[in-house]
Amino acid sequence: MTTLIVGGGWSGLAAAARLSQQGHKVHLFESARQLGGRARSVDWQGLEIDNGQHLMIGAYRHTLSLLSDIGAENGALFQRLPLDIEIHDPDYPPLRIAAGQRLPWPLSLAWRLWRDNGTECLAQISRLNWLATRFKPAQDITVETWLRQANQSPRLIRQLWEPLCLATLNTPIATASAKIFATVLSTTFQARSDTDLLIPRLPLGKTLPTFAEQYIQRLGGRVHLQSRVEDIVIEAGRVRGLVTQNSERFDADNIIMATPLATARTLLGEYLELPDCASYPIATVYLQYPSSYRLPAPIIGMSGVLTQWLFDRQELRPGLLAAVISGPGEHEKMTKTALLEQVTREIHQQWPGIPVMAEDGLVIREKRATFACNVDIQRQRPNNRTEITGLWLAGDFVANPYPATLEGAVLNGEQTAIQLMDKLNASR
Repeated sequence: MTTLIVGGGWSGLAAAARLSQQGHKVHLFESARQLGGRARSVDWQGLEIDNGQHLMIGAYRHTLSLLSDIGAENGALFQRLPLDIEIHDPDYPPLRIAAGQRLPWPLSLAWRLWRDNGTECLAQISRLNWLATRFKPAQDITVETWLRQANQSPRLIRQLWEPLCLATLNTPIATASAKIFATVLSTTFQARSDTDLLIPRLPLGKTLPTFAEQYIQRLGGRVHLQSRVEDIVIEAGRVRGLVTQNSERFDADNIIMATPLATARTLLGEYLELPDCASYPIATVYLQYPSSYRLPAPIIGMSGVLTQWLFDRQELRPGLLAAVISGPGEHEKMTKTALLEQVTREIHQQWPGIPVMAEDGLVIREKRATFACNVDIQRQRPNNRTEITGLWLAGDFVANPYPATLEGAVLNGEQTAIQLMDKLNASR
């Protein structure tokens, strides 16, 4: 019988693609007009851009493998650059993190850290990376506590670890889980290729969402857009089907819920005890400057100011920059005009050659971009398989070692598909 998948984000698409690959028929339901979930594309003055400036890295093996398997050419989708990022701060010299290419890994990283930043920075960064691979505390602690226990300097905490924690966990270091942050660090720096930066050449909607939709349909599945699921039909502890907003019922013995946590709680609250996690926002500020202006590098970090990361999006339109502000903060209370003015002012102060004001700007606020990756969050994350027969959970909030990233979403979608297929095969 057909498997129904609720949610057309990256997790739902991963589950649908893997099931289709093994000959299972799927129907995927997405309430929006387009696929992609919280990593989707939007139109701005005739230009297709992302709702948030996402960055992938070489360590996203599940995502890259899935894209390859469904017919995408990753080299055409992403510009792959060796790790080389400078983080600028008004009170400190620029901090440079580069992988290096001449020496074997990880000596090349150590050499560049020493050459670019000095002995003390090398010693502290190396120490934390070493501790990350051996992180086994009896209880989880905050990232801030872990950094201080590891004798990280105020400069590195502010200029490196805090921006990196916000970029990966979307959670302030004062409350973020050190266990998950340590996992991110140890995974990212296993090999030189893991640290590569993968910058989308196209809007994200034209990457996994486009290729997965084509793949699913080619293998006999169906994708229902603008089809909001209003009810999951569960009788006697067993899934029976779902009902859409048009009162259309679809029967099924297996349903995968691949929605954000808040939606899953709304639809399943009377049947399952799901965590009531806080959500944190991500604000993306697109700035259009005259075509002759660009950043010194494709990606630049900033600390000690409101702006955290800057992306040069010349490949989409000359003069286009994207600024990212992750996690909660004062920016949530600022008007869009005030936020645009603040970000452009900070850019001008750092690079006076860039005009103090952009020609045009757009603010996109994803108010519930991710779950709050706080201390002990791993104990709250549910498993893929539920106690209700035929009901499965995917989505980035489901248990895995990572925070709410695209890789985590894809991993959970794939794992759900694998467990479902194993169960179906065992019952034959």
